[in-house]
Amino acid sequence: MVIIYKGDEIMPRRKVTPEIIWEMERLRMEGLSYGKIANRLGLSTMTVYNHLQKKGRLGFIGKLKRKLSLR
Repeated sequence: MVIIYKGDEIMPRRKVTPEIIWEMERLRMEGLSYGKIANRLGLSTMTVYNHLQKKGRLGFIGKLKRKLSLR
């Protein structure tokens, strides 16, 4: 198990599931900052930021599928 230190707290590392990403997106649409979303979900601010910035990026497989019209 990986341990994350957040301030004075020690937190076990959480796997970011699609459900957590949907919740991040919902909270962001409500106007919450990355930091507030992170605190609410028990994640780091950078984790929230990185996952929300990935939305819209296709990556290699997505680009390949689009190019081959498999989407």
